[in-house]
Amino acid sequence: MSTKKSQSIQSSQMMNVIQGSNTLTKLFCCLTIVVLICILIGNYAFKNGMLTCDHYVFNTYLYIILGILLMFVVVLVNDQTGLFNSLIFWMSSGGMGRIIITFIVILALLFGLTFALLAVDPKNILASNSIWLLLILVIGFLLIPTIWFGRLTDVVGLAGILTILITLVVGIAGYYYGDKIITFDWDYYLNIALWILIAIIIIVPFFLSTSEQMYNFVLVVSFISLLIFVLLLLSNHKKLKENSEKCIDGKAVPNYPVESYGLIIKIVNVFQDLIRILGMTKGRKGLKR
Repeated sequence: MSTKKSQSIQSSQMMNVIQGSNTLTKLFCCLTIVVLICILIGNYAFKNGMLTCDHYVFNTYLYIILGILLMFVVVLVNDQTGLFNSLIFWMSSGGMGRIIITFIVILALLFGLTFALLAVDPKNILASNSIWLLLILVIGFLLIPTIWFGRLTDVVGLAGILTILITLVVGIAGYYYGDKIITFDWDYYLNIALWILIAIIIIVPFFLSTSEQMYNFVLVVSFISLLIFVLLLLSNHKKLKENSEKCIDGKAVPNYPVESYGLIIKIVNVFQDLIRILGMTKGRKGLKR
């Protein structure tokens, strides 16, 4: 009974935050920029109806910006319509078992779509872009609970600014100095660390008995995850430079959906980790007062 009451209070608080957020105006602005980005992609990523290697880095970042905007469109559409609210509350309110199972199912869906994106021929523009779009929409859906938490703790703006700064600094470092910074294949070890972290996230919560233990666990995991994804982001920018130099029209077909998705998933995880870290530390300080 108390759990249902608590969920009702949280839902009410969330709706109060959303109702005062000028959702329709934000949605219109996002969609307007989406249209402009699509026009730019049509002008710069294609030449004579074919994908071109010209402006490789610029085109990749156009896809990145488009993907991030589409994710926020999903969040804003949910703000306006409540389309996914019932599903999200159901997923998060059935105890630890349901949450873990849901996490595994979503993880499997993401890996399945990612495999499909990597496997499809980049010349098949419709298929590759459709899979990319589906991945972006799924990630947008997964962002909704994180954005809710960030709004309740009022850290979304700060997390967004920090994510942009980290992406710019790490991106420049990786693009221009990646060869000097990365002297071995650290992606291999970082990916192993990421898989270990995922296993820990799935297993350890079953052995935590207090909210204090769960708080400390989530905070530590968020810091570790942030470090892993920042380092992967640096490595991805090194690869972005290498791929741009290798891509020559007539010899290779650029795969902007794959190139951009590799960066988007790191940027989104950095953003989510920052929201959790900032929101949890701010919430703890508020409770101490």
